Amino acid sequence: MRDRGQLRTWPAAAATIAALGAVVLTPPAAAQPADREPSIGPGLEWVAHRDNPFRQGDDPDFINSDLAFTGDHLVQGNYAGFSIWDIADPTAPELTSAVSCPGGQGDISAVGNLVIVSIDETMSDDSCEAWRVPETEENWEGIRIFDISDPRRPRYAAAVRTRCGSHTHTIVPDPGGAERVFVYVNAYSRGASLNCTGRNPLQVVEVPLDTPEDAAVVTELDLFDDATAFGPDDRIAGGAETRSTTGCHDITAYPAKGLAVAACRGDGLLLSIADPLAPVVLQRVRDPAVAFWHSGIFDNDATRIVFQDELGDGFINTCSPAFGADRGADAVWLIQPDGLAKAGTYKLPRAQSDLEKCVAHSGGLVPVPGRFIVAQAWLEGGVSVIDFTDPAAPVELTWFDRPDYGYSMDYTAGIWSVYPYRGYLYASDMYEGLEVLRLTDPLFADSTRYDDSGLNPQTQPEYAWVWREAPVVPTAEAERASLETLVVEPTTMEPAATATVAVSLPPGSLEPGETVDVWWMPTQAVLATVTAAADGSLAATDVTIPGPLEAGRYDLVVRGDLSAPRLAIGTVDVADPGARSDPEPAGGGLPWWPFLAALAVLLLVGAGAFAVLARRRRAS
Repeated sequence: MRDRGQLRTWPAAAATIAALGAVVLTPPAAAQPADREPSIGPGLEWVAHRDNPFRQGDDPDFINSDLAFTGDHLVQGNYAGFSIWDIADPTAPELTSAVSCPGGQGDISAVGNLVIVSIDETMSDDSCEAWRVPETEENWEGIRIFDISDPRRPRYAAAVRTRCGSHTHTIVPDPGGAERVFVYVNAYSRGASLNCTGRNPLQVVEVPLDTPEDAAVVTELDLFDDATAFGPDDRIAGGAETRSTTGCHDITAYPAKGLAVAACRGDGLLLSIADPLAPVVLQRVRDPAVAFWHSGIFDNDATRIVFQDELGDGFINTCSPAFGADRGADAVWLIQPDGLAKAGTYKLPRAQSDLEKCVAHSGGLVPVPGRFIVAQAWLEGGVSVIDFTDPAAPVELTWFDRPDYGYSMDYTAGIWSVYPYRGYLYASDMYEGLEVLRLTDPLFADSTRYDDSGLNPQTQPEYAWVWREAPVVPTAEAERASLETLVVEPTTMEPAATATVAVSLPPGSLEPGETVDVWWMPTQAVLATVTAAADGSLAATDVTIPGPLEAGRYDLVVRGDLSAPRLAIGTVDVADPGARSDPEPAGGGLPWWPFLAALAVLLLVGAGAFAVLARRRRAS
């Protein structure tokens, strides 16, 4: 999104308090006006709405922007500062604090207890009391850093000045350790300016997490040279009015793959970030249909990228037949050994009113095994969940879309961004506030099985569906003995067509609250999926064992999605009926007939001896 060109004096409506950050608590609204009820697609449920705590009518100085997540909290950027929401219960978000600290669109990230905010408007200084000044005068732009150890009282911790400010930024972890992160600062020239002219380099800020006051620019790189950056001479007759590349609008990093994708106005880049301090351009691509390369999203395997084109900078309705199917749209590119290859395009299928602003905007990957599914914002076109698995034929799976306001906003409006987190979609509406949607289609079941500790959507995580693959049970007794023992009742049974047993684990065996599968190893099938208790135990759970159950020993395994690949193993013994075909003697162990035979022999011997003695007596 572009900043506004006119000079504004920031209003003092949000009062200041100590620690440089004005914190204003506002009770969230519970419902939307009935005349703007949204259209909602299948497999999606609207579970919560919260009003924008900063909003003052239709004033664009108070619109919401991007989102970031840390634990049970969501941080929502705003042109006037940022809000922190408690989302421990996604259906009932609670406003924890609203920090008044103006400075532009407020692109946001959260790392542990730190919140990083982009400032891309020329301010009088780096404080929260600063006012906007002309770009041709002495000014300050860059990033601000807040400590939210106490989310109810965020503390302004540091500021770093960067050339041309920070339109957006991206968090890149340090592969050498967890003590610091790097921040890629993206900015581009906007016209006459004291500091922000020409082509702007990618600046990298180092942020020590324990001492954010030591944050500083550590390097800067020009991802282009004069021969490669897109310029007016590169425009193709009949093509889009593509913007000259004077810097990058947005970068999405995929640290697990050592890659990043950069959307740089006139150019799309694929980068290697194996060394985060020295990104290398692997390939540059252009598209005559694209006017403004806005952002990009990887699939989970890093084999495909979706680029968004923000035609018209978010100020017009491109979601109409007048703009065609490939303008202001998504483009799918394949990552191939010989470079990127365009494979398809996607445009929102629902035409929008010309009272609305609509164009491809920010979104993120919905983690579904084997699929490339993206949740994406379209401003007043709403939210769209798109399946790009077949890049030549993308399809919309579901949507969330409000009608227009009945008039056209002077500035832009609608859903700025939408991202999946812990099985829900969170959408940032510029004027209205925060929307929470739940994916109910069974297709998305696996996307809910992540108890994420945090998410910065421009730092894409790698998803591994460990629990979907059958556990590997060791055969050596010593290795089996080292595994957690799963309690199984009963442990022995007779052959049967089927049977029911109860499985359980003591406290501390699992991660509290994690999702747990009970596996029947003979057929590598999941018999039940349950939730671990708050103490890490597994309450006795009845499972039905498929048959037929013949004589032998069988393994049952319990594995959680957070504690994986750890296993707990138990066994069921099915008796061999052939080994016990004769009844056992009451006295234990030996059969009865040898005793009877011995007794008969003794009686015969005794009778013979008695007869001999009797004859001798008669003879005498």
